[in-house]
Amino acid sequence: MIRLQINPAFADLLRSSNLQSYSQIMQTSRGDIVEENSLRDVRRLGLDGVTFYLKRTRSEKLSSALESYCSCRLAHSRPFKEMMQFQLLEQLDFDVAEVVATGEELRFAVPVKGFILTREVPGQDLAQVYRMADRTERNNILSQFGCLMGRLHGSGFFGSTRLKDIISAGSPQASMKLTLIDRETRNPYPKRATRGNTIARLLFNIRRQAQQGEVFTISEWESFADSYCRSLPENLSIDAKQLSTAILEKLDQPGKAYLPK
Repeated sequence: MIRLQINPAFADLLRSSNLQSYSQIMQTSRGDIVEENSLRDVRRLGLDGVTFYLKRTRSEKLSSALESYCSCRLAHSRPFKEMMQFQLLEQLDFDVAEVVATGEELRFAVPVKGFILTREVPGQDLAQVYRMADRTERNNILSQFGCLMGRLHGSGFFGSTRLKDIISAGSPQASMKLTLIDRETRNPYPKRATRGNTIARLLFNIRRQAQQGEVFTISEWESFADSYCRSLPENLSIDAKQLSTAILEKLDQPGKAYLPK
């Protein structure tokens, strides 16, 4: 069984590029390889002067399908679930990458592979902007990052979000437009947000991001915590000072360089 969704705005372009069917998109070797391993590949494609990114999975976990069916939900591939989360976030007025097409292949109702094709978002990834910024700009970047994370968590979306998962447009000295480009997730649906699980998920993600190299100063984390707390809905109400202290305690581990000296 094949599931295929094509954004009507791009139907003519895909047709003229011979990328209008599931098999054509899954088998294409067009474009440049951005990432490739045994589980998936990511390609950069230029179509009629416009850049797109194609992410394809070569296998899917049976356990993920069983988890979905046990929750009384249809099972989907990772690319299809990424598309679903993009749609849910867009409905909540988050800026997200534009999905051009999504498809997946199922055998006996179990996803085995799939793809998502998105249009390139203009701007720079926020990690790169951060690296080039001065001290004042970096504090402002973390403040805006904290605001985005607070909105996501307040809406029930707790998936890991790194600076490199965001494309920024505008100056770091002012308010930037932040667009989410990578929402690959096991569960695309929002979860119930409580004060306890919000703090727990935030601290878990912060520690994991630090392990992946996103290391910020104490001042930057304070800017993050202040904006994060101010962007949460009233029913979650987290004190920024207490959150900042919890973040720094989480990162201040012996033998780990999670805080710059």
